[in-house]
Amino acid sequence: MNKLVVSTAALGAVVAMALPAQAAVQPKWQRVGTDITGGVSGMALVAGAPIGHGRADVLIVRDNKKDGENRISTVRLRPGKAPAVTPLTWKGPLPKDVEALDAVPGRKNHYIALASEGTAYHVTVAGGTATVQGAPVSLPDRKDGDNYESFALFRGSAGKLFAVWATRGKNAEKAVVRTAPATVGKASLRIGTTADQEKFAVPFPNQDEVRHVSDLKVLPNGTVLVSSASDPNDDNGPFSSAVYNAGKLKIKGGHPVLDLKKTGSLRALRRFTKKDDHKVEGIVALANGQAIWGTDDENLGGFVAFDQVPR
Repeated sequence: MNKLVVSTAALGAVVAMALPAQAAVQPKWQRVGTDITGGVSGMALVAGAPIGHGRADVLIVRDNKKDGENRISTVRLRPGKAPAVTPLTWKGPLPKDVEALDAVPGRKNHYIALASEGTAYHVTVAGGTATVQGAPVSLPDRKDGDNYESFALFRGSAGKLFAVWATRGKNAEKAVVRTAPATVGKASLRIGTTADQEKFAVPFPNQDEVRHVSDLKVLPNGTVLVSSASDPNDDNGPFSSAVYNAGKLKIKGGHPVLDLKKTGSLRALRRFTKKDDHKVEGIVALANGQAIWGTDDENLGGFVAFDQVPR
């Protein structure tokens, strides 16, 4: 089998996941955690690793809160084999609830992790350790009581870097998606003033506690890919989830502008009902319409699955 090596900078080869019909073949879930400390709350692709059918290396974060509990791990995915999960040591200020992760375009082994209260950590991964670079950074417009589960970086055609993130929302309270210019140095992180924001809500899930944005990623063409989830506030589930093409991030005059879809026009690319019982909180886009979903299923642990998304 030929291997296709895709770097973060080369993700322009990703084909936009466009549209409406849900894929017919259900993905095969693979376990990456066995209990409430083993969920996937965010996920990013490891740049430079081989990618193919059932093949990828990803970095996952876990929303653990106690000292000594794992915050970040690598996961090696290979066809016909169980995932190889390697916990990493977190070095630096310790977040209590890491909920999102994305790779830094153009900087191999550099990532931004986001804690639920809106604090971003620039981390580098090497030799089994994730090291925090510089001081953690608060998101623009962050308020006490906000809850965040998503963060993404997007590099425009002119080379400028932009951050996109969202509050998760709750039932009638819509998520608020924001974007701002960003700068990531070798050991620094800066997120500028919010340039645009939009409210966002999904039609499904529509039961229990609905979290309109449980993760998001921005594809190279500006498509905003969003996962949503519902939680009955019972660590045994059942959970439900969906993944959507939520709209576009556009760059106009060097400034980021959100153009998101209204609730009534959203159609799920993939839907997981309570019968499926998975709470998707981490998403990664690959080439050729492939994606990887990661779940935080509380007492049931964490799972990942490759999927072919309809285009």
